[in-house]
Amino acid sequence: MKISLNWLSDFVDWIEKDPEEIARQITACTAEVDAVHQQGALLDHCCVGKVLTVSKHPNADKLSLCDVETDKGKKRVVCGGTNLREGMCVAFAHIGARVRWHGEEMMTLEKTRIRGEESEGMICAAEELGLEVQFPAATGHQIIDLGDRAKGVGEPLRKYLGLSDTVLDIDNHAITQRPDLFSHVGFARECVAMGLAKWKKEPSSKTPAFAKEALPFKIKNDAGALIPRYCACTLSIDGMGETPDWMKTRLEATGWRSLNLPVDITNYVTMELGMPLHSFDCGDLKGDVHMRTAKKGEKVRTLDDTERVLPEGAIVLSDDAGIFDLLGIMGGLRSSTKETTRTVLLHSAIVDPVSIRNTIIATGHRTDAATIYEKGIPPVRAEEGFYRALQLFLELVPGARITSKLESWGKNGAAPSIPLRMDHLARKLGIEIPKKRVQCILTDLGCTVSEKKEALSVQPPLWRIGDLKGEHDLVEEIGRIYGYDAITPVIPAAKITPPNRDQRIHKIRDILKESGGIEITALSFTGPALLKRCRMSTDDCVEVENALGEEYSLMQPSTLPALLSHAGENLRHVTETLKTFTVRHVFRSRDEWTELGFLVTSRRAMGMKADPFLVARADLALACAEAGYAISLMPSEKLSLFAHPGRSASVLVNGTVVGMLFEVHPAVCAEFDLPHRSAAALLDVRTLLSIKPTSRTSRPVPEFPAVVYDVTFPMAFSRAAQELLTKARSASSLLEGIEVADLYSEGGQKYNLTVRCTYRSGERTLIEEEVKREHEKVLAVLQ
Repeated sequence: MKISLNWLSDFVDWIEKDPEEIARQITACTAEVDAVHQQGALLDHCCVGKVLTVSKHPNADKLSLCDVETDKGKKRVVCGGTNLREGMCVAFAHIGARVRWHGEEMMTLEKTRIRGEESEGMICAAEELGLEVQFPAATGHQIIDLGDRAKGVGEPLRKYLGLSDTVLDIDNHAITQRPDLFSHVGFARECVAMGLAKWKKEPSSKTPAFAKEALPFKIKNDAGALIPRYCACTLSIDGMGETPDWMKTRLEATGWRSLNLPVDITNYVTMELGMPLHSFDCGDLKGDVHMRTAKKGEKVRTLDDTERVLPEGAIVLSDDAGIFDLLGIMGGLRSSTKETTRTVLLHSAIVDPVSIRNTIIATGHRTDAATIYEKGIPPVRAEEGFYRALQLFLELVPGARITSKLESWGKNGAAPSIPLRMDHLARKLGIEIPKKRVQCILTDLGCTVSEKKEALSVQPPLWRIGDLKGEHDLVEEIGRIYGYDAITPVIPAAKITPPNRDQRIHKIRDILKESGGIEITALSFTGPALLKRCRMSTDDCVEVENALGEEYSLMQPSTLPALLSHAGENLRHVTETLKTFTVRHVFRSRDEWTELGFLVTSRRAMGMKADPFLVARADLALACAEAGYAISLMPSEKLSLFAHPGRSASVLVNGTVVGMLFEVHPAVCAEFDLPHRSAAALLDVRTLLSIKPTSRTSRPVPEFPAVVYDVTFPMAFSRAAQELLTKARSASSLLEGIEVADLYSEGGQKYNLTVRCTYRSGERTLIEEEVKREHEKVLAVLQ
């Protein structure tokens, strides 16, 4: 968005004269100014020159020798312009001028010799002086042609071209929520509110006198609410006329190329008021005009002579001959105004911004008008822009007169009354702003302000009803205009005492890592296909709205699917055993909790002692013990389809079931290409942490030594070792501890169990004879 300070001067008298300071304050209070462009910045030491003679360069076929009349007398230069002729006026750069050589590298001109001939300056193309907008054809080997005028020779080029303006380049992203700022009037109002300027004349529009005759055709709104506000009428003209220099200069300064007067008027109103309009040649319209949505695959040839395939839902204008306008984006070539145009249909339409944005994305075609339309132009702008365009048509176009009555529908909208509490304003901004200053700011922004008992009543202007909707919006407006730099910064005061943190789950994590486990972090999403591979039902799962895909369409009901999927992809990267765990939220239709999932799998059979089920049990018991929990197992009463029916146990703490430990069902292992047995544990962390942990207490180092015996004996797989060890503990008063030391199996119905028995007395050193007698009692129970 380019804003001309000269153009703003039509509306305001400047208090602040420095363009850089104006840009700085606009950046601080309204929108970021990307750059400040001084027109004609490269035109120092440049003047209007007149070519007196042109002769061929003796040493170069494509170069010419020219004598040029300048403000510093006659100069001889070497030039490669292909459009040189004697008597033409050109843009001449003296020695010392800064030019962009062939439109690229900056250089300072010096007196030089080119192919043996002396050259005292340069006849320039547009790109070498930054004048591409003013002279779009004068690029490459085409030099700037100023005609054969006798006047102006030797005049400074900047003055001759009227390039005295300063242009602010505004970042469009900074004003996305402010469609009123896509205009010079909008920025003039901001400058007044910021105290940079005072109103010279506030913009206003007068309702012109319309004819009594109806339009020569009907305009039918088949798009309904997609076009909520509309104004149109016809005008007759005697000819296209010539765009005045002042209008051309302003359009060129803000990036528009002058085409013809009717088009330039609509573009001028776009930049002045932020309301894109369009004019049509009525002679090219066939029958009634329908404003409708396009069907998929329909086509239109736009003003750039490109045939575009339209998406379904694009808003178009059509007649009996087909579509002739892509409304809100670009007009059609068939209905465009041209030299033969004598009757013009001028219209101003408010269009649904979402529809415009969808059409931009679908067609890949963005225009200046579309950029403004997609921001949501307020309805009142349709009427203001329409009346302003009519005013310019009647003033500038030869023989222009209105030939129809006003065709319109929709309303300009109604502004709400918003209460603004001064105490609320002070709390939000952290500063007391005088009420009069607040009223002044809001009034300068176009609001109507009245006082009530405890608050101000603020009515936004109609051009701001889209973004000033509540008290918080008013607070923001006052804060930015008052100036955030005027608010004393205060560092927030708060306690930095760290909160109490429950370290139990972190202790479990740490022990599992020390045992060789790898913690994985998986997404909380899953899909029906993965759950099916795990033999899990989707009946009680939570569905995700607007899921990225079917594989992410459900919230995970368990951590097991993610662990199995990870193991299936990564088991080949380990030598023998893979241990993984995760702590994640899991979801059911009526509940949500945190679950610890732990998986142990191996690439091959590694003996009974390294069986995944026993490894998982040992690691889990050690991790829970570190957190203050002693776990025990009991056969599962309820079997899960993903667990082996004969190798599944409930995990208990103090008699409360907190999870399950199981061998993964062989069919599930096969789904994930896990070649050997795999075991998993699933703990309900919420239930586990609700149980008070056991505090660790220290005890003195034993005073007397212990006597340790290992005993190995066969055990049937059907016999429970835990029950046997419990009985053995009561067989001797000197038995301090008994634990499984080793396991070994060669197949069959039995396995070898090695038990380590520790004997100690707290009163004396035991002798071998009495230990053997006690050990015999224990052996009697074990065997």
